[in-house]
Amino acid sequence: MVSVLAKEPGSLSSIARPATRRTSKSSERIHYLDNLRAFAMMFGVFLHGAFAYAHPAQTFWLATDPQSSVAIDAAIWFVHLFRMALFFLIAGYFAKLVLVRSGTKRMLWQRMIRLVFPFLLFYPFLLAAMTILIVFGLSYVEEPRGLMGLIAEASKQSSSSTSGAAPGTMHLWFLYYLILFTLIGAVASRFPIPKVPRVLRQPWLLALAPLILLPGVFGGGVPLPGPESFVPTWWPFAFYGPFYLAGWQWHGREQSLEKLRPYLWYIVAGSLLLFIPYYWSMPVLDLTSLLQEPKPLPLWRQGISCVLTAYLSVALTAASLLLGKQFLSRPSARLRFLADSSYWVYLIHLPIVLFLQTLFIPLGWNVWLKLSVTLIATFLFCMATYVVFVRYTPVGWLLHGKRSFP
Repeated sequence: MVSVLAKEPGSLSSIARPATRRTSKSSERIHYLDNLRAFAMMFGVFLHGAFAYAHPAQTFWLATDPQSSVAIDAAIWFVHLFRMALFFLIAGYFAKLVLVRSGTKRMLWQRMIRLVFPFLLFYPFLLAAMTILIVFGLSYVEEPRGLMGLIAEASKQSSSSTSGAAPGTMHLWFLYYLILFTLIGAVASRFPIPKVPRVLRQPWLLALAPLILLPGVFGGGVPLPGPESFVPTWWPFAFYGPFYLAGWQWHGREQSLEKLRPYLWYIVAGSLLLFIPYYWSMPVLDLTSLLQEPKPLPLWRQGISCVLTAYLSVALTAASLLLGKQFLSRPSARLRFLADSSYWVYLIHLPIVLFLQTLFIPLGWNVWLKLSVTLIATFLFCMATYVVFVRYTPVGWLLHGKRSFP
């Protein structure tokens, strides 16, 4: 890590000096953050693969399987608490890193290459694939359930099964909001950082810090949905924005994480215990009953759920960083390959997952076998296509830079 980053003056733009560019390549990579980002992306495959079999949340998924498991449902909501928060924190850190080393213009250009171009390039293909999948599912599944069942009912009243449904960003909503955060960060970097008043620097106030996320949690709802609309909504800025800002501010202060290391396993154990009341307080995501008779949760139960969401998201994100630094810091060719391929996997996995889930709906296989086959087949397909069509091609240069043949 660049030693000059240990101290930061008030203006972010003033620290983008040429001296910071003389860092050797060996010190430029922060392996555990690269690897954590890769694992977070791979967790997305698990979440999307598991949704079809998660009782009762599966009814909100396009491919609703007749078999399900409460254990799978609990697992996806546990991962969901911290995965996207970790994404945004790491994204904020690396955005600041590029700005410090190369300046605002270079940061914006790099983010355009890494975020805007992939979004524009892949979105039309993904939208077409999702449309084809819906048509396939409606013709293949005899008695569609959940979301596909609603689409089937709507298609009976219209010549098009997707008419009236405005296309959203799908799972690319993360890139969409990351582009917006990047623009905000670039503008904010031109202004001095206000000093934190001394009264707010007390260590005990850290215990209250997660409460700043409450407006975003109340605005989005529990569990937090994917904001897929092309019209930006405010709550992702209120919830994910603080994580992005935390990553931005954390750059140059990496050693501050070490203060939490003695408490790592207490954080992990406490998070596991708090997840029990969190899962109990969550609303039952059953699409059928919700449409028939909406039953809002009591305000006190919503409050518990929102407060636990805020604290668990912060605690599990911090635990992920500590565990990553402890176990994923060493250079590894295999982990580097996983990190390189993770962006491609993130971009293309969803249509593959949905196709396999739909294909398996009529089969009487065990729910765990269906989930395992879906995940393994998706990973194998994504990795094979990455090696053959992406890694050493211009698409790979776009996603992660040039890679030479071994």
